[in-house]
Amino acid sequence: MSPTVTLGISKNADQNDLQIFKGSSLGLFHNVEAFLGEGTFGFVTKCHNFETDEAVAIKISKSDPSFLQQARREIAILKQLQCLDPDTCNIVRWNGYFFHKDHICLSFELLDQSLFAYMKERNNFGLPVMELRPIIYQINMALGHLKSKGIAHTDLKPDNVMVVDRHQKPLRVKLIDFGLACPASELTPGFIAQSLWYRAPEVMLHIPYNEAIDMWSLGLIAAELATGYPLYPGNMPYDVLNFIIETQGLPGDYVLERGMNVEYFFFRQGNSQHRWRLKSPGEFRYATGLYATDTRYIRFKCLDEIEQLMRMQMGHHHHHHLLVSLIKGLLNLDADQRLTPMDVPQHPFITLNLDIANNPVGTEQELLEVCVQP
Repeated sequence: MSPTVTLGISKNADQNDLQIFKGSSLGLFHNVEAFLGEGTFGFVTKCHNFETDEAVAIKISKSDPSFLQQARREIAILKQLQCLDPDTCNIVRWNGYFFHKDHICLSFELLDQSLFAYMKERNNFGLPVMELRPIIYQINMALGHLKSKGIAHTDLKPDNVMVVDRHQKPLRVKLIDFGLACPASELTPGFIAQSLWYRAPEVMLHIPYNEAIDMWSLGLIAAELATGYPLYPGNMPYDVLNFIIETQGLPGDYVLERGMNVEYFFFRQGNSQHRWRLKSPGEFRYATGLYATDTRYIRFKCLDEIEQLMRMQMGHHHHHHLLVSLIKGLLNLDADQRLTPMDVPQHPFITLNLDIANNPVGTEQELLEVCVQP
């Protein structure tokens, strides 16, 4: 009997849950070869399309009406992106969709592994500048094209950035998973977007926000690639805000005054330099019954300490301080002052050429051009 993979099976699974096995068929033209992953939406499998004789990734939605509606929204976003070149825009290639019983199946090009898995293989050791720079450039390229279409990804994290081929250098990456993407014009304060570790402060504080939240996530990914560890791995929004403030200081009063949820986390002060003060863990526990925990792998007193850690891991490199400067710009607590996709390619960390000794292939611009070639 051939090995099997069963998806959607749990003690509480309803009769509509999908059960598939290695060798079973999806739709008219797909044969399941492997199980790639699972999320709240459903499952991802590697399939062989015997009409085109290609290996593809199939994202299978759960049959619950809410997940089917989410799949329809993702299709609507993907249709808007079809006019973009997936290779030069660093966005996963979408092949279309089909139905299998009560499930919507989205077909995508098959990529190698996620950036999260790539870093895990390195035992969470930070990447050297030469490897890190093209990755940041390409993710920003994808965000720039989304912005040109008025779309916010809202779930940018290492799991949703795929390495095309881990053996190809420099690495080429593509943005995936548009299940939570939406028109930026539809983002409203109070709607909780983004995975918690990569969530912008304006989202947690219910401040009006836009696609700048994706640039915040990019800044956190850049810091994680540089150090090997997530910067703000909190268990709840209070933890994340506490970590942010310990490392970057308080947002300006003019920022906090715009939030509709500020008093959940902060006390208003009278005669003080700042009108707001973050509640202590004890005060927050007294008010909410929730216990704050410090789950950070590394505690930075300021973002400049990222450079010190990189020097300890990899030795001195005169571009480390430029990388930290870029991270600071991406992690500006005021979203209106945060770097945009148009700003990043002009930042010295991206534009400055490497010394010939450190870059035998040529200038940094030539290296970046290689990364976006089909």
